[in-house]
Amino acid sequence: MPKSKIHSASILAEQKPSECGSSLEETNISPKTLAKRLIKSEDLCRLPNESELCQLSDLRRMLSPQLAKTNRDVDDGYLLRWLRSKEGRFDETADGVKKDLVFRKAWGLDKIANWTAPEILEKYCGYGFLADRTGNPILMSLLGNMDVEGMLRSVQSKDYIKFSLAAIEKGITLCRQRAQESGLAFEQMMLVFDLDHITSAHYSSKQFASSFTTLIMLFQEHYPLVLRKILIIRAPEMARIAFNSMTPFLSETTQKLIEIPSEEDWKMALSEYVDLDAWPVHWGGRMCENGDPKCPSKVRYGLGPVPDSYYVDQSTAMPDYDQLTTVYAGDKHLIELRVKANTRISWQYMTEEEDIGFAVYFDSSGTANNLAEMECVYP
Repeated sequence: MPKSKIHSASILAEQKPSECGSSLEETNISPKTLAKRLIKSEDLCRLPNESELCQLSDLRRMLSPQLAKTNRDVDDGYLLRWLRSKEGRFDETADGVKKDLVFRKAWGLDKIANWTAPEILEKYCGYGFLADRTGNPILMSLLGNMDVEGMLRSVQSKDYIKFSLAAIEKGITLCRQRAQESGLAFEQMMLVFDLDHITSAHYSSKQFASSFTTLIMLFQEHYPLVLRKILIIRAPEMARIAFNSMTPFLSETTQKLIEIPSEEDWKMALSEYVDLDAWPVHWGGRMCENGDPKCPSKVRYGLGPVPDSYYVDQSTAMPDYDQLTTVYAGDKHLIELRVKANTRISWQYMTEEEDIGFAVYFDSSGTANNLAEMECVYP
């Protein structure tokens, strides 16, 4: 019998407009190499020039109805990242920001700090924040150590994705604080994936592949110029093959950020970006925390395999179905809802196969004949 997967979510419809030793010796980075790297980043993150200031002012004026509805201060750094990612093309920037504001509202990202993640994610998803040589944040994701099958049998995919987005949002907050210190318009962070202990489940689980691919697509579309580097360490040969299969989903910009050092050279690669005295021994540095080489206050390692007591009982998760349908390959199943402003739309559905997409579109005219004429509001 095929495995089932439960999906649910809701959106709000609205009216439109201590140190210790290490065997690794620190590499000598030439001042010229380090300066070149910093100049490139600082040039991208520099304060806006006169032309850009005019464009930012025009953006705020054009987007004032949408910006007024946000629950956070939309600073110039946010708008400038979008503007520079589009190489100054105003209309593309405005369109991207509009879609991003809808995306942020749909996922509750402006209030993400108040979101309580499922206990299973807090306990068994390893991640944490460290810093690079310049003081900018590094998000460390212990992807290889995660029990992906157990995790996604215990929580919904949307919760895993939202948990990951929450980590990115925390990194952006740290970048914003860092920009206040550096005097730049915005700062960027680095992402390190540790694939140690990765298993065949990471490659074979369609549910995980679907969730991770969705996360990548959302990140590429909604977080321009957030990352300065993606470093994938301790990646076995199978992981490299799997990565190659994902390249069709990666933009050219994202691909240029990725570095996958060999299993022998990953420590050396890390040392080019971090101060080893402020980096945990477990990942090639010299820092310990009360004798613990993993520095648990900075990086949560994760508890290992997920106990089956957390697994969702699929036979009772959705006892009643309003509708049962089959969606054939390449086909779509459309459900039309007419809603009033400020009505919350909620949904829950179960699929027997993982290779399926879901989205909510808005038709302001009420006469659209196809999805291309509608506005996507989720995801």
